[in-house]
Amino acid sequence: MVRTNSHRKNSRDGISTLADSDEITPLLEAQRSGYVTFPDSDEEWKRPASFWFIELALWANVFLAGFDSTITASTYAAISSELKASNQAAWLTTSYLITSTAFQPLYGRFSDMFGRRICFFISTLTFMAGCLGCSVAHDMWTLVFMRGLTGFGGGGLITMATVINSDLIPFRQRGMYQAMQNILVGFGAVLGSGIGGILLERMNWRWCFGLQVPVSILALVTGWIVLENPEHTIMELDPKSRFRSALNKLDVSGSLLLVTGLVFQLVGLSCGGNEYAWESKAVVSTVLVSIALLAGFAVVEAKTRAIPMIPLRMLGEFQPIAVQATNVFVGFSSYAFMFMIPLYFQAVRSDSPSAAGLRLIVPSLATPVGGVIAGWMMQRGYRLCCNVRIGTALMLLGNLLAMSMGRSGSRWKEFFYLVPANLGLGITNPSCLFSFVSLFDHTDQAVATSTVYLLRSLGSIYGVTVTAAIVQNVLKTGLPAVLGEDATELIEILRKSVSAINDLPAEQQVAVRGLYAHAVRVSFAASSAFALLAFAFSWAHRTSSMTREVK
Repeated sequence: MVRTNSHRKNSRDGISTLADSDEITPLLEAQRSGYVTFPDSDEEWKRPASFWFIELALWANVFLAGFDSTITASTYAAISSELKASNQAAWLTTSYLITSTAFQPLYGRFSDMFGRRICFFISTLTFMAGCLGCSVAHDMWTLVFMRGLTGFGGGGLITMATVINSDLIPFRQRGMYQAMQNILVGFGAVLGSGIGGILLERMNWRWCFGLQVPVSILALVTGWIVLENPEHTIMELDPKSRFRSALNKLDVSGSLLLVTGLVFQLVGLSCGGNEYAWESKAVVSTVLVSIALLAGFAVVEAKTRAIPMIPLRMLGEFQPIAVQATNVFVGFSSYAFMFMIPLYFQAVRSDSPSAAGLRLIVPSLATPVGGVIAGWMMQRGYRLCCNVRIGTALMLLGNLLAMSMGRSGSRWKEFFYLVPANLGLGITNPSCLFSFVSLFDHTDQAVATSTVYLLRSLGSIYGVTVTAAIVQNVLKTGLPAVLGEDATELIEILRKSVSAINDLPAEQQVAVRGLYAHAVRVSFAASSAFALLAFAFSWAHRTSSMTREVK
């Protein structure tokens, strides 16, 4: 069992506590030099009869999470250009991230209250409905809305897979299964980046979303047949009125404050510098409202006697804070990096969407490879903090190499320059997850898992927002100098459609692509700064290996 001395507090919040006993003394002594874990009682563990069918359902969803992330990244520029809304292209990513981020923490706590099964079905069904809606959308804002619905379900795909596996598999044996999950995410990402552009050019971008529906159906049917709720994962509720009983025990006001605060903040950040100026009343007021709501959430969570959505004690000590700081800046850097790569290929190097997608295959393959390396290192007993340091160092190297890419140069370099950041991401993500989860008792693993994904997603939103704002601001200030102050209409067209660059005279094409190259380089500088912060915080980690035993 995985425990720390942080569990000796806040029993009034309905969270399990760690009682004083002679058995605990070695742990408390060992924690003076770092957080350690109790060994799992996994000597007699055997896989359930339906284990591999359960994994099939979970892995189908995990695959979709990876596929959806890159198929959008490789096609958003072309989709938004077709819909004459390139200046709103970031919304295809941020609308998904806003809803997945806002509702992600609810999955962990709700799965404790109502069971894993219903939360698995809700996330899978809404993701499928969102993909189906995207495939038939005929304007930008309908598409953005359906991406938001997809995000509501997508926030639970990987979260519920990880939580369900935490019930099935002892902690010390989970490394390689997590590696397999990472492989499926990476394999989905490779397919998404590889075929997204091909589908766009040879069929229609709508197939990018429609093809995800059959896989969701596979997950739903398989899960319906084999997935059950382990008894210990469901909170005791009044059988006559489970929903009302849950509401009475749950911190409902904290939940509402968290979700609305996140939505306000992320909408404000997404609009700033794009739809509205940063100093506009709309942006400033939205961000201020979000700060007030999130501050209210913190106050409510600290004082509530109900079951909190995110127990603040999880962030009440130095080690959890250090791990989550790394986790947030990894999200910053990774999405800033991934958001810029397709734009670099299409706007700077003149690649078609299909060519850009194919160029993403090799870098995308590095992410599942990193996941396998992370799983192997965990299984072999390497300290989790070392895994995180290696991963974040590779991410920093990859972002610095990306800064050196420009309008010219050998194309083969792009394959190798983009590999380190993706390899490092594959190593870092599972290592950060287990670093945080290892600090808490098994009864807290669902909430700890959703907290990790929540903060990582917040970082992702901030990364996309910052890089999108950089590009738009560079274009706003640079295009008039390149095309002339009287070319207002043409400037708006270029901001809305990357493909419109191809219609310019050769001399202007060179100048505009050079301007995009400058914007992308500044964005990579920002993602490098985020990666540097993640690397710096990783040196504060003291998390031990997953196999270390306390005698």
